[in-house]
Amino acid sequence: MATSGPFRAGAETSVEISVVVPTHLGADRLPRVLGALAGQTLDAARFEVVVVHNGPDDGTGTVVEKLRTTLPSLRTRLVRTAARGVGNARNLGVAAACGQWVTFVDDDDDITPEFLAGLLADAAPGIVPIAPVRDVDEVEETSTLDTYLNVHILAREGTTFSPTKAPGLLGFTTSKLALRAHAAAVAFRTDLRNGEDVVYWYEMFDRAPFRFAAVTLDSHAVYRRAVREGTISRRHLDFDFAVSQRLDVIAALHEAAPSHAAAEKVRAGLARGQTGFINRYLRAHPEEHPRVIADIRRRGLVEAVPYRELNRGIARDLAILYAFTPYADTSALVAARRIHDRAVPLDVISNSMAKIRDRDDSGHAIAHEFIDRTYEVHAPPTTYFWYYLTQFVLAGDKRVREWVDEKGPYDSVYSRAMWPASHVLAALVKLENPQTRWIAEFSDPQLWNAYGERRVGSAYPNPLWQRLAEGLREAGFEAPADLNVPHLVELLAFVLADELIFTNRHQLEFMLERLPESAELVQSVRDRSVVSHHPTLPRDYYHRSISSYALDASVVNIGYFGVFYSTRGLTEVVDALKSVTPAERARLRLHVFTADPDKLATQLTEEGLDDVVVANPFVPFFEFLNLTTRMDVLLINDARTAHVYDRNPYLPSKWSDYSGSGSDVWAIVEDGSTLSGLETAYRSSLGDVAGAVEALRAMIRDHEDTEVTPR
Repeated sequence: MATSGPFRAGAETSVEISVVVPTHLGADRLPRVLGALAGQTLDAARFEVVVVHNGPDDGTGTVVEKLRTTLPSLRTRLVRTAARGVGNARNLGVAAACGQWVTFVDDDDDITPEFLAGLLADAAPGIVPIAPVRDVDEVEETSTLDTYLNVHILAREGTTFSPTKAPGLLGFTTSKLALRAHAAAVAFRTDLRNGEDVVYWYEMFDRAPFRFAAVTLDSHAVYRRAVREGTISRRHLDFDFAVSQRLDVIAALHEAAPSHAAAEKVRAGLARGQTGFINRYLRAHPEEHPRVIADIRRRGLVEAVPYRELNRGIARDLAILYAFTPYADTSALVAARRIHDRAVPLDVISNSMAKIRDRDDSGHAIAHEFIDRTYEVHAPPTTYFWYYLTQFVLAGDKRVREWVDEKGPYDSVYSRAMWPASHVLAALVKLENPQTRWIAEFSDPQLWNAYGERRVGSAYPNPLWQRLAEGLREAGFEAPADLNVPHLVELLAFVLADELIFTNRHQLEFMLERLPESAELVQSVRDRSVVSHHPTLPRDYYHRSISSYALDASVVNIGYFGVFYSTRGLTEVVDALKSVTPAERARLRLHVFTADPDKLATQLTEEGLDDVVVANPFVPFFEFLNLTTRMDVLLINDARTAHVYDRNPYLPSKWSDYSGSGSDVWAIVEDGSTLSGLETAYRSSLGDVAGAVEALRAMIRDHEDTEVTPR
């Protein structure tokens, strides 16, 4: 680097402002910008101009020497570097500057005569003055103050405000005045092909928080930005520019944790701004969404990208999920995993479960890569109470109609029941939009429960029932004469859905065997059905949250996660733990995570098992996944149905989580169940205490290298 001029940095300290002008092959442009600087109303003795010539020699040095003669009052110095790059040039300019304050002016831009004086009038420690930006298009001979920058600047003229109110103002280099000490404490990234200004100003704010001061319009201080070929407003948004380069910037923003809360908020705003470019690209190229998601994952930016901005306005598919994130609900979490596996951008209609479910944001983290808009209905939670169910359906239908009016009919609608209202609203959407493909998933049978009882939920013939009955009638079927909601839910899906998903083959057969309508419908359902176990998440999700739960490495740690039902308990395990020898019992530890650990702890004490069974509350989903990887053995058991059904129609959803953990699984099964046909390390039968004892002893043998803790 070489510096020339009438004075050098450090040689004179009376200069208040250093104006850094980077230039590359800009010999023909410099006379205009330096002329504008020479015409400033601010006394020329109060500022200097540092021209940084980067790249090959194009006569810039000669031009600057001539301008010193024609503009003798303008204090100008020239810094030369062979390295090309505007970021590096700005860094060299700041390093060479001797003013208390520094600002940047590009060599093809312009400024009003009052620009420097207007900025300096508002300069103070902790303040960054900012002037409006006028876009000037010399090709079309137009000029405008109507820019996205000025929306924030002009609305706040004459006031100071935090960058958290308008983080986008940090997304360009010029029209601002910063303390040189703060400007020199950070550096423009030379490895970024775009967006280095975003990272530079963010890092300055993170290191030395400041407030913006918007100059008043009557100060006439305006930065005149050239609108030219290659600028964002004219540039073709290809994948490299709109996606790869934006992700480079987001990665740079997230390399270090912010040092204060305001910086975290600003960083999030800047990431949204960068993601907006990706969204614009995806609107034009929706087929590229999988490629974008793959690139984000490859870079490790899954938690850094604001997906609502990424997916804004691009969803062509809809999901109706009565229970969805952010609630700690099994159905919600399975639905989130389905969305993750399907990998299609979706709008989502759900219902508030706040009155009956705790909050768990894990589900959002599973599905957020593919979520566009969400709408949460605030109807009272219900299974079959028709009045509340109708509230949800009508409110959800109103919002779907609004979305369809805006973007046209959806390509598909996916609904999942466990919670039956999902299928009722999806059926209504299908009736109103016949071209929309309806994918209906059943987590469990609706009409029959695990106790051999036919579920009952009485409806009444309101307009919703009448519309659904009319739709069934048009398809050749009658709505249930007894107005039974569980029957209606199954029938709507069986008749109207284009695709039906069952979690296991036994469930499909169980439901079809009890379908009273017709043999033709049974065959039609078979033709449209898919059997798919609950989805298993990729391995990296098991380490999103690292659990600090203490485990004794000298014993066999067995984990059980779930609620105790009368049809699904731990009777065999409890009796088996009582039956093993004291020495064997000392080698075992059963960790139970359940809804009411205090009640369980009391029962354990009464049973004399509190030394071998540990009662714990439920943990968030990601912590649960991590714990499954740390346990030696994971316990799963079938629902007890043999006394009422000849075929067990249930597959515990925990299987999908356990199967991805890498830990051994102990399955306590009902003969012939789906679970009994899956490969597990240990297996015993429901009600078989001797089999459970043998399973425990096999675990001890397999882990015999563990050291027994003295008792």
